[in-house]
Amino acid sequence: MANAQEYSAISEVVKSYVEGMCRNDPARLRAAMHEKSSIIGHYGGGLEWDSRDGFIAAVNEAVDTPDPSPWYVINAMSIVGDVATVQVEDIWLGMHFDDTLTLLKHEDRWIIVSKVFFHRPAT
Repeated sequence: MANAQEYSAISEVVKSYVEGMCRNDPARLRAAMHEKSSIIGHYGGGLEWDSRDGFIAAVNEAVDTPDPSPWYVINAMSIVGDVATVQVEDIWLGMHFDDTLTLLKHEDRWIIVSKVFFHRPAT
């Protein structure tokens, strides 16, 4: 069974991911995401399937004004051994997303290995 330290460590990775994305901070995104991670979901009517570096480039192109205090909430977290899944809801550039992150504990630290996202339609 996972302990509070593991949940806290994963929460910090999620925070780095969200803040890195919303603040256009490539170093934070690289630290939170494995170099071979994938980012997958439908956006703008098409299927996006990016590498970590492709995702970072897209963030860099899209974010003109960094968000100093991005909104996000972790809705669910599950840890089984060295694998964790996190469902995080966030606002990026005024758009509402649900991200499902898969993390792996590798070399004694948690790192995101995949992100599958759902872009909520505007209401």
